[in-house]
Amino acid sequence: LALIVAISSSFASAHEQWLEPSQYQVRPEATIKADIRIGQNFKGYAYPYLEHETEQFIERDLSGVRNVDAITGDKPAYTSKMPEMGFRWVALESKAYDLTFDSEKKFVDYINGEGLEWVLDWYQAQGKSREGVTETYYRHAKTLFSVENSEETDWLTEPLGHRLELIPVASFTQCSTAPTFQLLWQGKPLEGALVRRFIKGKRGTEQYRTNRNGKVRFTAQEGPFLINAVRIDYGSE
Repeated sequence: LALIVAISSSFASAHEQWLEPSQYQVRPEATIKADIRIGQNFKGYAYPYLEHETEQFIERDLSGVRNVDAITGDKPAYTSKMPEMGFRWVALESKAYDLTFDSEKKFVDYINGEGLEWVLDWYQAQGKSREGVTETYYRHAKTLFSVENSEETDWLTEPLGHRLELIPVASFTQCSTAPTFQLLWQGKPLEGALVRRFIKGKRGTEQYRTNRNGKVRFTAQEGPFLINAVRIDYGSE
């Protein structure tokens, strides 16, 4: 059984943010924990839960959607208990942050790395400088827990309501199945976006652009993985 460690998405940011469980698959009624992590290539530091930086922190299982009972300073950020059987999504949405790139090179490298080359064309067409660019960004992340021998249910492939969200297609937890995901922007499929997958313990990434239905399909592989996507808008200033 291959379980998703995290689905991470944002407008734009220097690093990914994801939710990483201490265990991806647990025994019935086990205590579960997850860290907020910030970094790159599945390597990052644990970050405490901070209410003033959080727009929404929720969990969803067979019983429905509810707010996570967390307080500022919690580390790990999430601690709870699983039922006898089943799955649970845990999802975090941040408030807005501002980040200023201290050099044009860092900005250009970031944009190219995220497959957003059209942004550089926009700057050129507008005659705008790429020095000292400031971005306002949001982070969206979710992770999945499961009890051993649980079978997928329909609600696992339903959106949780993030403005930018990666949605798995049925059978995505099976190692023998090439997992497919759909990228939604404000609830609608986003075409042409770069989606990257990092396999824990392996070097390199697997990446594809979404089709007109906002979908990407990865190869079948064992183990926990993280997938990431970025969307960026430009402002008038």
